[in-house]
Amino acid sequence: MTTTSNTLTNLREVGGPGLQTSHRRTVYRANTEPVPPSAYPPGLAAVVDLRRDDEREAVPHPLASSPAYRSVPLFDPSSAIESAEDAVQLEDQYTDWLDRHRSGIAAALRAIAATDGDVLVCCAAGKDRTGIVSALLARHWGAASDVVGADYAASAAGLVERFAAERAASSDPEATAIGHRCVPEIMTTVIERVEHRWGSVDGYLRGIGLSEDEITSL
Repeated sequence: MTTTSNTLTNLREVGGPGLQTSHRRTVYRANTEPVPPSAYPPGLAAVVDLRRDDEREAVPHPLASSPAYRSVPLFDPSSAIESAEDAVQLEDQYTDWLDRHRSGIAAALRAIAATDGDVLVCCAAGKDRTGIVSALLARHWGAASDVVGADYAASAAGLVERFAAERAASSDPEATAIGHRCVPEIMTTVIERVEHRWGSVDGYLRGIGLSEDEITSL
């Protein structure tokens, strides 16, 4: 999707206003559009781009030439698929990602933990892959489940034009409609599943290989 805007449509602090007030860094979440570098928060110490290589080639990140830029694909390139065929609804796709792409999720979280300074996490729309990383972070920081869900659903307002263009170009309207769902219950369900299986988000972080020091550094 191309745009002539000078602003990112889906940029905000992870977890919503106020959640990170006492933190030593601010972690932002965003989509990726061809906007000027001035559209981003100033002084970013790391930009963690969760997109695949082909996505980055199609839409280069505006900060790709910055020393802060990191390509950290969330989708494990060793996996032939993004999610299982029977994982149709977004809740099920995201739950599948937590296992199938745990190496990419761990790498993204390690990149954040290792950074002294503000961080931007982004993907294409800033909703799905970024949504997973953001939800894990917000819950790790102690956000209530409804706050995590609201942060996820806040992407809907910023993606109206993008989603309209995707619907117009879609050859599979049903799948497109599923992919565009952006309501709190999607992410609150995923967090419930994480906590049921691993006991807590921190339990999941340990399960995917993060050390206690890395978890503390988040």
